[in-house]
Amino acid sequence: MNQHKRESIVKTYNKILYLGILIDIFLPLILFFLAVFLRDRFIHIQSIKELNFLFYVLLIISLLEIAAIFIFRKRFWEPFLQSKAGQGLTLTQNKSGLNPQCSIDQNLISFGMVIYALCFSPALYGLVYYILGGTWEHFAIFIAITFLSFQLFKPKPEELEKLTKDLKIEENLLN
Repeated sequence: MNQHKRESIVKTYNKILYLGILIDIFLPLILFFLAVFLRDRFIHIQSIKELNFLFYVLLIISLLEIAAIFIFRKRFWEPFLQSKAGQGLTLTQNKSGLNPQCSIDQNLISFGMVIYALCFSPALYGLVYYILGGTWEHFAIFIAITFLSFQLFKPKPEELEKLTKDLKIEENLLN
């Protein structure tokens, strides 16, 4: 039973990683090239001269969002890892927002989707900036921030090892 559970966690972990690659790598690249292609060919807008202030505001918001992702991840992910792979959550451990009625897989996927959506938002800020008349170089900076945040917050093999190790410890305690 626990071997099946361990395999399920590994599969879910891989699904989360692939989902992150799709959302935070491929989608921003497609967005970037599509926006550059469409704006240069079909959208003729006057460049707003005072976009530097907007660029810096959006850049600061993007960097603050990375800090917010770090806090969110610390607050919700650490209790999940400390709860012996999500099994036996008590009321005090459930302050993390994990749903004890959901399976480990569902909690992991939900958590991953939230993190990846937050990591994707700098690419959207860059798109807004670019459509308003910003340069593609500045847009590329926002895409790079998205890539960086994905790299910082993607699932790590050590976390997977901790989850499977906790399941093995739990299995030994039950036997």
